[in-house]
Amino acid sequence: MTAVVAVAMMSVTLQAQNQTIRGQVCDVASGEPMVGVTIQVENGITMGTVSDIDGNFVIENVPVGRHSVRATYVGYESLLLKEQLLSSGKELVLNLRMRESVSELGEVVVKPRVNKQLPLNEMAQVGARMFSVEEATRYAGGMADPARTASMFAGVASGGVTNGISIHGNSPEMLQWRVEGIEVTNPNHFADITGAGGGIFTSLNGTVLANSDFLTGAMPAEFGNALSGAFDMKMRVGNNTKHEHSVQVGTLGVDFASEGPLGKNSKASYLVNYRYSFLEIAKKLHAINMENETLDYQDLSMKLNMPTRKAGTFAVWFTGLIDNYEADSPDPSEWKTLWDMNDSWSRQRNGALGITHTYRLGTTGTLRTSVACTGTYRKLGVSDYDEQRTVIPHMLGRNAQWNLIVSTQHQQKISSRYTMQNGIEHQHLDFHTWLDNVTAVGSPLYRVYESDGNTGLTRFYSSHKLALSRRLSTVAGVNVMWFNLNNQWLVEPRISVQYKTTPSSTFSIAYAMNSRKESTDTYFVKGYGTGTHSSLPVEGKGVSPNENLGLTRSHHISASFAQRLGENAMLKIEPYWQWLFDVPVEQGTAYSIINQRSFFQDRALVNEGAGRNYGIDVTLERYLKDGYYGMLTGTLFKSEYRDAQGQWHHSRHDRAFIANVVGGKEWMLGKAKKNVFGFNGRLTLMGGDRYTPMAEGTTYEDIMQLPDKSVPDDDGPDPYNAQKGMNVGYAFTVKYTINKKHTSHHFILEYLQMRTFQGQTFDLRTHELVDQFTSLTFPNIAYRVEF
Repeated sequence: MTAVVAVAMMSVTLQAQNQTIRGQVCDVASGEPMVGVTIQVENGITMGTVSDIDGNFVIENVPVGRHSVRATYVGYESLLLKEQLLSSGKELVLNLRMRESVSELGEVVVKPRVNKQLPLNEMAQVGARMFSVEEATRYAGGMADPARTASMFAGVASGGVTNGISIHGNSPEMLQWRVEGIEVTNPNHFADITGAGGGIFTSLNGTVLANSDFLTGAMPAEFGNALSGAFDMKMRVGNNTKHEHSVQVGTLGVDFASEGPLGKNSKASYLVNYRYSFLEIAKKLHAINMENETLDYQDLSMKLNMPTRKAGTFAVWFTGLIDNYEADSPDPSEWKTLWDMNDSWSRQRNGALGITHTYRLGTTGTLRTSVACTGTYRKLGVSDYDEQRTVIPHMLGRNAQWNLIVSTQHQQKISSRYTMQNGIEHQHLDFHTWLDNVTAVGSPLYRVYESDGNTGLTRFYSSHKLALSRRLSTVAGVNVMWFNLNNQWLVEPRISVQYKTTPSSTFSIAYAMNSRKESTDTYFVKGYGTGTHSSLPVEGKGVSPNENLGLTRSHHISASFAQRLGENAMLKIEPYWQWLFDVPVEQGTAYSIINQRSFFQDRALVNEGAGRNYGIDVTLERYLKDGYYGMLTGTLFKSEYRDAQGQWHHSRHDRAFIANVVGGKEWMLGKAKKNVFGFNGRLTLMGGDRYTPMAEGTTYEDIMQLPDKSVPDDDGPDPYNAQKGMNVGYAFTVKYTINKKHTSHHFILEYLQMRTFQGQTFDLRTHELVDQFTSLTFPNIAYRVEF
């Protein structure tokens, strides 16, 4: 009797540790739900179902653990999602997008398409990769942050301390951030404080993100106002059948998330996530090296998804952050270098709120319309000190900008061979910003820039994808852009060709002309001189010398050869070439906006510069299978720019090489093999930071007169001609998941180490020149429960 009871109890326990896989399957080109698609769960078991009239499917009582999900349908390419993680505390919701096959007599059915091989965007054939949320939570050093995870991809470098994304030697400012198809301002916490275009963490994390696209090459026509690439982030739809929640507490803060149906028997759902930092507590526990610094942050993201019977689907989404930053000068007895003789503070607010309506046009088309408001607000101040601790004002400013964006996109699947996409977008930019700075230590503050008004940026685009055969396809399009501030019209052609050389290999090549406007402050600089050191206003002249500044433009050619190595591995080789022209530069100096490192602009510029980036990316990846995975990425590249005098120089981001080794192993533990223990590691090697050495003969007294007490020669005749060694970074993650009845417990240890060169400065005690480094030591011990 006892044995029978024990067996019965074990059976109940094992059943309780099963979970549900659900989702929807749609045609990738038209967005139309597909009925009758066969969905199968693999990996030691075979369970399946077929999708209903709305494309929905449900597979219940699936054992927790890793499973591959396969979708098959007559006339469509099979789709394989590999090693999806299913836990007891949360249902696995999948959105499957299938591509119709081009039928040709006598050809055999190709092997299933692994979900990572192609981006989500139907028009992106080259230089695009799907950003997997599951990988973002698994890869070491990602910290569930999209930007830090993307830095592991080929051709991408981060600043170590900052998560700014430099693609192929371009400035992080040249990357476009998008949320739900809408361009947003830099969505990172403490944006631009440690470097233009970067921050510490992205306000969106893996809790609310869906699989997205990361583009690094010649982009399709849908993407405008970007030069290096685009991060097209999507928010997932909350579970509309069951309420699910999660709480995470760790060294870095607390995280609350909840999702579920909006009402009984409703297909509408909600998803909300809130985070608050514990960085101050971590600092006091010596878990983070942040002497005399305060980094206090919080963010909120949410999405309401409301499908209707006949009027389409409405979605309301929001993401926003609040940051408070302070860097206090230590006591004079603790001063080591000139950089200790100042303090700074910043209050930042950033947000985006949108309403999106998706309407199906019959069975082959989709009309998607969005209205969104994005904005950013920053107030900041910097003060210097002398040895008597006298406060000397250095900088004071405020930046407020709000954008109203209206966009409409129509995508129509004409046939299995031909899909077209047309869209229009208008951004109304409203700005109220000013900044005061000094020209030398102790000098009066002067107005660097001031703007109070509005302008607009309007885009029209059209893309057409044509499958000439099962093996050969092409995408041709054009992006037309008008910038109201300087009345500049631009026509940008885009074209790509893809050829499947064998069933397991593909060759692709693409060309795109791109352009990008500068930040608002650039157009309203009031100075009429050369840079920080002589950019004083001139009476009667140059009130806004940059107001008619044109957009930076580029020609971009990307190629790709992808070879599938069996079912679980891929080799990809991607050469590229980019020519930038009409680049804003400063006459009389070597300054180019390509090298901009500060969050503000103070120079009178002209569109007479150029730049060139060329190199090759290599990715060798073994997908997660049998508990282990690995990825090796490498990039060899050159990044140069031409100044206003026609001289060529290394760009600030010309590191020459980047290499990443990423891998990990998982074990299924416990009596029922339902618990998961995983170890993940990462090693990063890349060329050292470029800098301009101190001019020979410069003394301590000379430097003391400069406004930022740093080396002034980035404007000189030979900038960035030196490189500081090699940057080495490493990270590891240890994670243990215990699956209980309707609940999963996650114990997490993450560690990230990166050391970066900040520049040269003088030692206050010896008056000798020294190198200044910043080390990012980032441990995170966390516990997460999902129920």
